[in-house]
Amino acid sequence: MNSSVHPVVAILVLFLTATAIAIWAWGTGVAASFGGPAELRTGPNGHHFVQIQNHLVEHDADGRYLKTHDLETLGVDVMLGGFDFFSDGDILLRRGPDKRSFLDNLRAFQRQANRSATSPESPDSGLFRCDLETLACTRFGTPGVDFKATFGIFIDRAKGEVYISDTTRHVLRKYAADGYELAGPAGNFQFPNQLLLHEGQLLVADTNHHVVRIVEAQTAEFGQAVASKDVVPPAARRAGQTWPSHFARIGDEWWVNNMRTGMNEGGLYAFDLDWKFQRRIELPASADPIALLAVGDEVWVSDWNGDVVRRLNMDGKALRDLDSAGLAAILATSALERRKSELYSYAGIALVVLVLLALLVRGFAVGMNRDS
Repeated sequence: MNSSVHPVVAILVLFLTATAIAIWAWGTGVAASFGGPAELRTGPNGHHFVQIQNHLVEHDADGRYLKTHDLETLGVDVMLGGFDFFSDGDILLRRGPDKRSFLDNLRAFQRQANRSATSPESPDSGLFRCDLETLACTRFGTPGVDFKATFGIFIDRAKGEVYISDTTRHVLRKYAADGYELAGPAGNFQFPNQLLLHEGQLLVADTNHHVVRIVEAQTAEFGQAVASKDVVPPAARRAGQTWPSHFARIGDEWWVNNMRTGMNEGGLYAFDLDWKFQRRIELPASADPIALLAVGDEVWVSDWNGDVVRRLNMDGKALRDLDSAGLAAILATSALERRKSELYSYAGIALVVLVLLALLVRGFAVGMNRDS
């Protein structure tokens, strides 16, 4: 005769298992939030900025560390989306928390369009134009703009015009310096990412179409197609790196970061000025490049999982990684916090194992009693 499991025991087992899984998921998620260097920008004063988590690490024109800007002092809970600078040094970025739900992330994973409105949910959230020194911020646009998901920014500093790739809504937008929407949304994109204004035209990393698209930047014709450049050569396809996210003009070449399906572990591919493939830029096998930045006669490449900003010469040969005291301090703290979170996730796994072992022991004991 089979021995039935007491309902209380069954509920307790299910509760412990769910708790263990929740602890593991929470620890893993928190550990992942302590990412490495991400976006790179050069300000109007020639200083170079490395964005890492909720910080901007500022360096002079020669790459020497100057200071670290804690973006939390500007009201940035989570750095969501890109940033760029106006000609007066003001920065345009998003303030507020990341309120994306599980369903929002699931729709993004399934390549569905973002359904949320682009209006801010609170007086303190959305795009703001801020002064990094005085910490004074003014809302961008009336009544405001908030994409509530990842987006790219490029600011034409000569005109003060702002170009946005609204990544999860698959469109481009154009704004005046005060946030008035000049044009858009312009569609026919699939997860557009980095933007760059070049010779009067707008270049867009059209990630899920696997191309760099060239479109009209002028307000009257904004978003109209000019050309589409295939930036996934056979070498990239063989490596599974087919999703262009970032690119940069490097000397007489274009360099493109083509990522894998998980939008990580990308590879750098060089093209001539007519977008003909030239070569693959060699990086360590563990590299996880994000952004590219031309700095004098060298190239900076942010490496999210590698916790470094890599430096290459214009031929793509590796130089010594960026030596930045500010970046090193953040990474040291991140490593400690990441380790703590990982220990929580391991504890969750251990709890699941203990629950399973307890069930096996009880099952064995019941079987022995039944046999006797």
